[in-house]
Amino acid sequence: GGPAGGAHGGATVTARTLRRVFTPPGWLNALTTLALRTPGLQRLVGRKTALLTFAGRRTGRTYTTPLTYMRSGSRVLVTGHVSRTWWRNLTDRPRVDLRLAGRPHAGLAAVLDGAEAAAALTEFYTRLPMAARAARVGRAADGRLVAADVEAALADTVVVAIELAG
Repeated sequence: GGPAGGAHGGATVTARTLRRVFTPPGWLNALTTLALRTPGLQRLVGRKTALLTFAGRRTGRTYTTPLTYMRSGSRVLVTGHVSRTWWRNLTDRPRVDLRLAGRPHAGLAAVLDGAEAAAALTEFYTRLPMAARAARVGRAADGRLVAADVEAALADTVVVAIELAG
């Protein structure tokens, strides 16, 4: 199926969407990538940030991007804004490499949609409160995430699950 929320195929970026997304400058991604490849720094910087390496769907060219991640056993979740197009490569070429806390891993990526994406995003924001705050997802009095906020975030967010090999 298609990505979460059905809006990713050719979604128009709205003013609300543009307010929510932070697009890091190229130099910041390059600096983060360098830090994640540097012994000593990689364990510190890589506690919440992974390097995802994948092949372009048309060219086969290799790309690497740093992403916030959440790991649960052999499954890793990463998210991104739908206006960023890196995730589209994973639909045709799901084999990826990840660098997690300085260690390389191979895996198969799947762009989630529907209820599966909503559940994964809820888990992601529950375990990574800073990511929830950045996406403007609040918490109810009982401490649980506000479901309407998660649903609103899902309209702008692509959720990718990566099953690690071995």
